[in-house]
Amino acid sequence: MTQILTAKVKFPAKEWDTQHGPRLNAKITLPDGEDIKIWGNPDDAALKALRKGQPVQVAKDAKGKYSLVEQAPAPGQSPVVEAPPLDTGELEGEVKSAIASYITSRADLYAFCFKQASRALGESGVSEETRKCAASTLFISAQKKFGI
Repeated sequence: MTQILTAKVKFPAKEWDTQHGPRLNAKITLPDGEDIKIWGNPDDAALKALRKGQPVQVAKDAKGKYSLVEQAPAPGQSPVVEAPPLDTGELEGEVKSAIASYITSRADLYAFCFKQASRALGESGVSEETRKCAASTLFISAQKKFGI
């Protein structure tokens, strides 16, 4: 027996090269919080049309396999296309604070990298552009090494 569930798109479809050729994959969150992946062919228009946060219906078959339920319009009706939510650019206080904190900490790290690059390269007479490049390299390397 097939079960139909209303779920939410966590990550829209992305194309992957697999051992069976190119495939699309979208991550969907079920009502119980479980994340599943729905796979499809690269030309799957329904899978490509998914947007983050969009509610979708998925079918779970008797074997436990999930698939996207395509909702066809009624005969004589044109398909209903939902417009994505309008982004007003306004952020919630908590989100705005988290972003500000993140940017401040990254700016402090970059300033430290620039100071160290200038100290190490300053006496060699290199240009400021070279010091900026060195600081950027140090900044990126620090972020990769420490996962920040």
